[in-house]
Amino acid sequence: NFKQITKDITIDTGMLQYLSGDINTAVAPNENYSRELLELFTIGKGEMVAPGDYTNYTETDVKELARALTGWTVPPVRTDHNALYATFNSRRHDSKVKQLSHRFNNAIISNNDSNEYKDVVDTIFQQDECSRFIMRKLYRWFVSSEITDVIETNVIEPLAKIIRDNNYEIAPALRVLFASDHFFETTACMI
Repeated sequence: NFKQITKDITIDTGMLQYLSGDINTAVAPNENYSRELLELFTIGKGEMVAPGDYTNYTETDVKELARALTGWTVPPVRTDHNALYATFNSRRHDSKVKQLSHRFNNAIISNNDSNEYKDVVDTIFQQDECSRFIMRKLYRWFVSSEITDVIETNVIEPLAKIIRDNNYEIAPALRVLFASDHFFETTACMI
């Protein structure tokens, strides 16, 4: 389930450290992870419509989501504990309301302490473009790097709908893709 993986990776110690989530605090929000979460992992930037406003999100959304993701830390490894683990520190969390842009239908993310990151992911995944973005990545990996308007309409969109209809379970869409005539066309598939 892509939505669950996104929730899990958001508070994974490796990701927190790699994209500065462990130093993302209410007094100094860090946008590294929120930007990558939107641009690379879930919905894509889209075309620039105006400065700071892209087809799928705005710079305000990046900032507001960074605020929503504050409070997570990765304590140093102790001698009695040989693994890293993430902890939530409510004193480092921005508990104020976060207002997203028109790109997210002006959604509000209210304080939900250690569960607020789940609200962030759920809000992103409510956008239909999220399933299209994921399906395009899968298509490029398994079939071809070229996505024409015809492929977008006849392949990507129906498979993205399957992903949405299955609450972001990926397997049903891949089953349909792998069984399709399109997948076996020698001009389409790189296998």
